Amino acid sequence: MLAMRERILAIIPTAEEVVSYGMPAFRVNGTIVAGLKGAKHHVGYYPFSGSTLSGFVKELKDFSTTKSAIHVPVDEPLSRALLKKLISARISQCPVKQGTVDVSKYSSHDGYWRRIGLAAPARRGLIDNNLFDLRDLRRLTQAEFRNIHGIGSRAEAAVISEMKRVGIRFKSGR
Repeated sequence: MLAMRERILAIIPTAEEVVSYGMPAFRVNGTIVAGLKGAKHHVGYYPFSGSTLSGFVKELKDFSTTKSAIHVPVDEPLSRALLKKLISARISQCPVKQGTVDVSKYSSHDGYWRRIGLAAPARRGLIDNNLFDLRDLRRLTQAEFRNIHGIGSRAEAAVISEMKRVGIRFKSGR
């Protein structure tokens, strides 16, 4: 498992290491692109997409697979070349890469959120909800804020820290 982790980080060194669905995972531009989970006789490799593995039938013929996982023998980690292909395929499925998200429409509105250190998915989620700076958050409860697409624990912590610094609060949840 550690060998595969090292290989993944060599392929995507800017990946953020997170825990998703109870397993170590790797996030790139807000999207989980790979995950690993140890088992007694194998290491599960998860691309976090049910359609990624179907494009690798030939390369995966010697492995036990499900629709969303490869069961890799503990003593034979996936090769760097195969991991690179799998990760590239997963990244190519991401909405920004597919061009289904027009990131240019956000650039004129996300300066404030960018300055306080929010990642692009959180900035897009806030802008999609017509939230352009902290004052706009006063009309939301904290629960409503958490439900905005792209808001994770890091974004929430950064926003709450900035809110405390300037004395702004969420709307009461009553």
